Amino acid sequence: MINLSDAQINTFVAMFVWPFARIIGLFLAEPIYAYRGVPRRFKAGFALMLTMLLAPILPPLPSAPLVSAVGIAILFQQVLIGLAMGFVMRIAITAVEMAGFIMGAQTGLGFAMFFDPMHAAQVPVLSQMLTIFVFLLFLTFDGHQVVLSVLVESFTTLPIGMSMPADSLRALVLWGGHIISWGVWLAMPVIAALLVTNLAIGVMTRAAPQFNIFTFGFPLTMMIGFITIYLTLPMMVPVIEQMYRESFAFMLSMLKLK
Repeated sequence: MINLSDAQINTFVAMFVWPFARIIGLFLAEPIYAYRGVPRRFKAGFALMLTMLLAPILPPLPSAPLVSAVGIAILFQQVLIGLAMGFVMRIAITAVEMAGFIMGAQTGLGFAMFFDPMHAAQVPVLSQMLTIFVFLLFLTFDGHQVVLSVLVESFTTLPIGMSMPADSLRALVLWGGHIISWGVWLAMPVIAALLVTNLAIGVMTRAAPQFNIFTFGFPLTMMIGFITIYLTLPMMVPVIEQMYRESFAFMLSMLKLK
């Protein structure tokens, strides 16, 4: 009969619970793995499978008992680390959604709303279309595999028991500014094309006051917007790829800051 002490049982359970908490934190925030269309049982089962594969190769774990104040603190610490890593990728997707909001407002399609099950809210159709576009690009670039590889490497970069540096949290907050910068960057062709179109319509209205801007201007801006989006979609691919690369690099560098 095998006799196990409480310390051995705590060590064995902690070897699975602590990494499982970091993986679950990532799955709660990362856009692909957090998609609401994926059943929760599958997410939990996949996280458990990853935990079982990673547990034997993890660095030495803290000696603190799992059922203690220190053990519970480490548990919440791992969840926060996973959430921070997933939040980095969430910003990249949200930046594209922001670009869709800007494009929709410029082209007059902001009133065309669609229910987004991921956010459980109404979003512009153009924003939803761009979101699906970047999701497909993410899978095409094997982004889901890169996220898992970064997750595995994070256990070496920031072992269980070590807290995230204060500079990392500050860098994560500043990283949120990419939502605006990347969103405007992606929407810039549409903004520029419609700015020129609106200036031309303004000159025509000034030259011919009888010109009805409502019957001619709105269809023209919508047509120019569609044409510009159609022409710029292929050029967005390398830009979005660069965004993903910067996000993957930041996920690891964030854990290394001192």
